[in-house]
Amino acid sequence: MSARPSGYQKFKDEEAFVSNRQEKAVDVSAGVLGKGAGAADFPIDQIPPNFEFAELHREAWNVGTTKLSKRQKRNLQKHQKTQSNNIENDMIGKICDCCARQVPNHLLSLGCNNRDYSFLGAGMPLYFEYIKSCILMLLIIFVTSGDYNIITNIAFGKSCQVLNKELQGQDIDEKQFCQLSWATQTSLANKRNGDQFIDLQQMLNLISMITLILLFQYFRKEQRAFDAEIDSQTQYASDFTILLKNIPTDPTGLQNGDFDEDLKTFMEQYVQTYPKLPEIVDYEQERKQYQIQSKKPVTDLRRVVSVNLCYNLDEQYQLEQQKQQKIVQKQKILSSLYSQGKEPLSQEVQNDPQLVSVDAEISAIESKLEELEKKFIEGQDVKNYFLGQAFVTFQWENDAQSILNEHKLSKFQRLIGKKSKLIYRGVPLIVEEPPEPTDVFWENLHISTKQKILRRLFGYTITAIILAICGGLIYWLSAIQAESAEEQAEAIKNGDLKPNMKVKIIAQVASISIIVINAILAMIIKNVSQFERFSTQTGYNISLASKSSLAQFINTAVITFAISTWVTKNIYGAGGLVYNQSQVFVLNAIIPAIISLIDAGTISKWLFQYLEKKKGNKSVKTQKQLHELYERPAFDISVAYATILKNMYVVAFYASVIPLALIITCFALLLHYWVEKLNIARRRSIKYNYSSQMSIEMIEQLELVLPIYCGTNLWWEYAFLGSISTEAIIGICLGIGNAILPMHEINEAVFPMQSEVDEYLPIQEAEAGFLTDYCRENPATAETARQQYKTRVEKHKQQKQNMDKMFGDA
Repeated sequence: MSARPSGYQKFKDEEAFVSNRQEKAVDVSAGVLGKGAGAADFPIDQIPPNFEFAELHREAWNVGTTKLSKRQKRNLQKHQKTQSNNIENDMIGKICDCCARQVPNHLLSLGCNNRDYSFLGAGMPLYFEYIKSCILMLLIIFVTSGDYNIITNIAFGKSCQVLNKELQGQDIDEKQFCQLSWATQTSLANKRNGDQFIDLQQMLNLISMITLILLFQYFRKEQRAFDAEIDSQTQYASDFTILLKNIPTDPTGLQNGDFDEDLKTFMEQYVQTYPKLPEIVDYEQERKQYQIQSKKPVTDLRRVVSVNLCYNLDEQYQLEQQKQQKIVQKQKILSSLYSQGKEPLSQEVQNDPQLVSVDAEISAIESKLEELEKKFIEGQDVKNYFLGQAFVTFQWENDAQSILNEHKLSKFQRLIGKKSKLIYRGVPLIVEEPPEPTDVFWENLHISTKQKILRRLFGYTITAIILAICGGLIYWLSAIQAESAEEQAEAIKNGDLKPNMKVKIIAQVASISIIVINAILAMIIKNVSQFERFSTQTGYNISLASKSSLAQFINTAVITFAISTWVTKNIYGAGGLVYNQSQVFVLNAIIPAIISLIDAGTISKWLFQYLEKKKGNKSVKTQKQLHELYERPAFDISVAYATILKNMYVVAFYASVIPLALIITCFALLLHYWVEKLNIARRRSIKYNYSSQMSIEMIEQLELVLPIYCGTNLWWEYAFLGSISTEAIIGICLGIGNAILPMHEINEAVFPMQSEVDEYLPIQEAEAGFLTDYCRENPATAETARQQYKTRVEKHKQQKQNMDKMFGDA
């Protein structure tokens, strides 16, 4: 937790603070950052672009922090005195005009502690802890039952045989004959006739199940403790903010017809009913003392800092699309002129009639965008746009938490008709905890619940159709492989004992095909999830991770299992399920890690950046397009979670019959862990603050491992022995019960904990550690708010230097 500043020191940055509320626009230019005091417009659509701006933008999106330790400051000062100072060091502390992001002072290293990711939201360090938890799960399954399974399969299993002369000339059933190989020897198929071993195996599997249930409670407890620790040490804009819904959209009775100002006045009056903490009273008294002694006007801090309204942005996005279409026309005209040998920025180019005409059309669209943005910022005459939702940010975190504690209702309470007691203009408001600023899909807030349901049903239908197509492809490969197995059986009957290489090649092709299909599935499901139009990035991420992992699991494990069990009826024969799936585990452990390590996306960006820079002034990209080109590939946590969940589901499905999969998958997750750390440290940009809700939901999804594991244990016992043990029945009951019961709520009841909150730290001090805020992220107010932020930070630096001199700290 941040220590409360003492004496005058805590007021050094006080005057640098400018309210986050959207100030009235006087002269705002659409497509550029608003005109701040003495600040030039940022040329977001200029052609040719400025490559130095693009490099600054890239560095501003590095994964790192802007706060320096004493050691880091000394190192930075040391480097600044040397001539070897590179471009990155020159940019440290600078702010990118287009996104108002500051270039980090300290980049995260490959071996950093997972807690170091906390400035990206609690969900980021919890993601890496999640991978470690999955590895621990696999190790526990292996220690409690997997090692016994492998040892007895190899040492005592005699069901699989080597092709030898004794079999020469015999008529064998290629589907029932288990040919000894590394895959079959370590599998349950090799001891399928050993009743005594399988009975003990089921007892050990039950012990694994009980251990995992207890382990999940430990995971949840540690997850919540980790989240509470991060929450107490790191502050976000959401800590000082509440989300209000059901706000009346009728302007009748508003003060000056101003939605945001009227709501702000109401909330300022309402929050006065809450007593101030003694620490806050002390802070304000010391602040007044500082103002008096420094001969500055004595002013009180307002308890409500800003109100950011949510709008229907369809009109804004349509105008932006029209503008982009005109920019594409402009780019085509410029390309044509350059190909004719005309020089960029020459009078001949600038006076070209076609170019002048397109520029005029772009200016007309920008004027419409400017007028629309002025409406949004002023909060007046927006009846047709206002959605009845607003983010209200307070000076003190305690005020936001007090209102949430008193007026926040659960979904169940709202379902049974309970209303909030916070009444505004005769209407009970809905009070909710807000998502992080970068977590909001502002353009989707106007989508109705009915539309979202219909879109999601359509999404599930498309996913089912794709899985059916994938199943057909896998069936086709299995049919070819079955023909090859029959050819091998016929060859053995004719005295040829040579292994049929066609069976092995098809097994490799099938394994690679499954990996390729999974990649295609992930891309398609990502587009389907985008079509569903979620209101938050977390909702989208959870949906994408859940659907993608389940679809890839069905494609990787269930379809192959169904075809091998009921269609080709080949479990352990040549080209059967055991051999093919073992190949899938091995290739799935290696290929994705290699692809991620090579990182074709980053390499291709480097190449295109080089080619674009060679064009110089003849580049026809806009500044915005060049920034997008220079950005490092964005980290997608939903795809990462989907990959992990798919691996866990598949290994749980086959762990009892292919126990070696536990070790292979453990190795795969370990590779994934370190490759992810490498990519995030140096080759990714992270655009969102990830909340702990994502990790909580992924633990819920991970619990499906238990019913999958115990269900397949029961099945394989029945398939090989024709009977079902009591242990298997108990295991499946425990697994299903654990998946159905509200285990997160049970964990909260058994292990209560509460995070400590730095309630007396004002937002003017806390905002220095925010990656962003609601005004800077809301497209309706972003242009002006980002320029205000840059002005505020620059003023902060100058006044801090002055205060350091005043108090002798320079």
